[in-house]
Amino acid sequence: MKYEKLSKLFYKMDADSYDKEYKKRTCSYGSYSTSLKIRGFRKGHLTNDSFELFYVNTHELMNLNNEVLLNSSKISSLISQLPKFVVKPYFNKLIINEAQSNNEIEGIRSTKKELKEALKALEQSEPQHKRFVGLMKTYQFIDQIHSFTSVHDFRKLYDELVADEIVAEDAPDGELFRKGYVEVNDGNMTTHIGVSSEQKITEALEALIVYLHDESHPQLYRYMTAHYYYEYIHPFYDGNGRTGRLIVGSYLSRYLEKYSAITFSYAVNKNKEKYYKALEEIPSPLNRGEMTFYLMNMLELLLSGQKGIIEDLELNLMKLKRINNYINSDQWGDDKEERELFRIIITFNVFVNEHETLSVQELMKISDKSRHIVNKVMDYLEQKGFVEMVSRRPKSYKISEECLEEILPS
Repeated sequence: MKYEKLSKLFYKMDADSYDKEYKKRTCSYGSYSTSLKIRGFRKGHLTNDSFELFYVNTHELMNLNNEVLLNSSKISSLISQLPKFVVKPYFNKLIINEAQSNNEIEGIRSTKKELKEALKALEQSEPQHKRFVGLMKTYQFIDQIHSFTSVHDFRKLYDELVADEIVAEDAPDGELFRKGYVEVNDGNMTTHIGVSSEQKITEALEALIVYLHDESHPQLYRYMTAHYYYEYIHPFYDGNGRTGRLIVGSYLSRYLEKYSAITFSYAVNKNKEKYYKALEEIPSPLNRGEMTFYLMNMLELLLSGQKGIIEDLELNLMKLKRINNYINSDQWGDDKEERELFRIIITFNVFVNEHETLSVQELMKISDKSRHIVNKVMDYLEQKGFVEMVSRRPKSYKISEECLEEILPS
């Protein structure tokens, strides 16, 4: 028998059969009750209904869970094959994509260049006055964010992640969170109304913390359920989406690995309609608080992000194999230092950015060679047409288009 949404079965069954199906789902061997309570919501208004969130570990949901775990292992294996010097720059590329996607979902204007500069300022320990430095810092250390044990942790993440981007009128006006009314509107109608007072927000977040530590629930289901409940609470006037996706990312990064975790917003941005529809279906009175289909949708989004990384890594590792064959050919003879620096600059081109430039200072740091040697080698590579200088101050290089076309024809 096909497992269908309760909201759909309501129109297919008589009232008695529908009630029996609901009870069967909440009391079956594969069902999980969360103790998290929500109000019903219909046609832009809260209803008088109250539901406990629950889900059923169906075959389809279980298969999605297993696929996520297998993909995570595959990503870890592929990352281990990357040259060590490009692992961090590759991750930085991913977090810039993720942060840009997170901003786009929320209508926050940013450019990848701006985010890259914020990341650079962070790494060089410059004064943190640049926009998005807090955002990039949070993403860069996503796997080091501790589990949430106090409601103060939610406010702390908000302050670090989005507080600088929130207009004054939308800043929290309670002790930690908002104390007034908030709703989400899609431009046509209200799609959600947040929990009504700071006291109730605090109580709901405390219940969420208890649930996050409930090990009787499988981890992926628990973290995605917690993501929904945080969005349902809506503790702030603005910034809930960005902090909510970062919270689920922090838990995913410790359970899986950080590469899977940071693709979540990127996948959501490509499938916004699916994401918002999944969130909005849960409080429908006909759905009765069932999370099963929402969990399927979230794991499908997570899988799409994982598959994107796997395809990117597999293609680039094939390119790297071709590069290594070229560098190990006879034409390079005993030019060990030339081979090494050329390999660094072309590997950055493949894994980070096809227009990536590296300064002499950066090449010195990566190769652990003196300025004299780096300058000498780069002069030689430029003379031979392998690289081209793109700036003199600081002296920076990129792979030449002709050389790239010879090794990796498009």
